[in-house]
Amino acid sequence: MSRTFLAFEGIDGSGKQTVCTYAHELLESRGILTETYHYPDYESPWGRVIEEFLLGEKHLSPSVQFLTYAADILKDQSDIRGHLKSGKVVLADRYITSTIAFQCAHGLDYEKAKTIVRLLEVVLPDIVFYLRVPPNIGRIRKKRQKDELDRHEADTAFLGKVVHVYDRLCQESFLGKKWIEIDANRELPNVKEAIASEISKIF
Repeated sequence: MSRTFLAFEGIDGSGKQTVCTYAHELLESRGILTETYHYPDYESPWGRVIEEFLLGEKHLSPSVQFLTYAADILKDQSDIRGHLKSGKVVLADRYITSTIAFQCAHGLDYEKAKTIVRLLEVVLPDIVFYLRVPPNIGRIRKKRQKDELDRHEADTAFLGKVVHVYDRLCQESFLGKKWIEIDANRELPNVKEAIASEISKIF
């Protein structure tokens, strides 16, 4: 591929950040230049608002949540296009499909959310890796990693709704040119092996 954009999606505790970092290291070891983005970007003005929301310090309606998360991603679109044009591989730990999954789970209309995203004309990922894991497993993993869970990580029922939306997005291959579902309810070495196998098919 002359330009490749890989996005990693899934609920909290699915291993997105770990797998995205692994993919970056794997590609770099093969001499492939990469740029990686992590969302939310807590260093940005929008990311700081998101952090306050997740910690329960601020209330945001589903529509305001959606626009805030989207703005945090939109700020990097020009840079992402530039990296792809220069031949680099771009990796994203969450992308705007995550915004649809989480905010629709909060009550935003699914079809309206997809329409808004289409109108935004974001850069399309070539492949979306969907790391699928049961909500209770994701919550247990996050609990092992931190003392206090944010409002999303702590709510297993909510994460179940997020999984449902992700499943719909995956079935429709929405936004991504191709979605690849990865069974993330396994030991990390097995998940990494699956990712490495898929990446080897691309490069």
